[in-house]
Amino acid sequence: MAKNSTPYDPYRSQQEAIRKAKGNPNKNVHHKKNNSNYGGGDYQKEKAALKSQATEKVKLPLWLKITLGVLFGVLLAALILRMTVYKESLFMNYLTSLLLGLACAALFYTRRFRNSKKDGKLYSVITVLLAIMAVIYGGMGLLGLLTYFGIV
Repeated sequence: MAKNSTPYDPYRSQQEAIRKAKGNPNKNVHHKKNNSNYGGGDYQKEKAALKSQATEKVKLPLWLKITLGVLFGVLLAALILRMTVYKESLFMNYLTSLLLGLACAALFYTRRFRNSKKDGKLYSVITVLLAIMAVIYGGMGLLGLLTYFGIV
């Protein structure tokens, strides 16, 4: 029987763990672990700054999702019909203009749900553009339909 030539060392497993940890530099970096609160004050400040910079998206209400889906489905169907079957129909021209105005108005309304940060030139330009397009297209479509039916 062969005798074990190495003497008994009660700290051998601890020394082995230290040796392995030195070989793997990421093993003992606790602040790199997900959702860790270890890492000191600088790490916590950095984590809070990153969280405040991230855009927070708010979910749209279910009724608004359904309304937008139906609106864009009807708009797509009306545009396809207008371009293929009813090319010279005034009614389809007015209807698609009204639907485009309604779509712009719906997108203008949903702008308040999408981002928590509402500052910046691009955000305000898009918001103003959607409002103007909603008024122009909606007014043209509504006025056209009213004249088509002889109300105005």
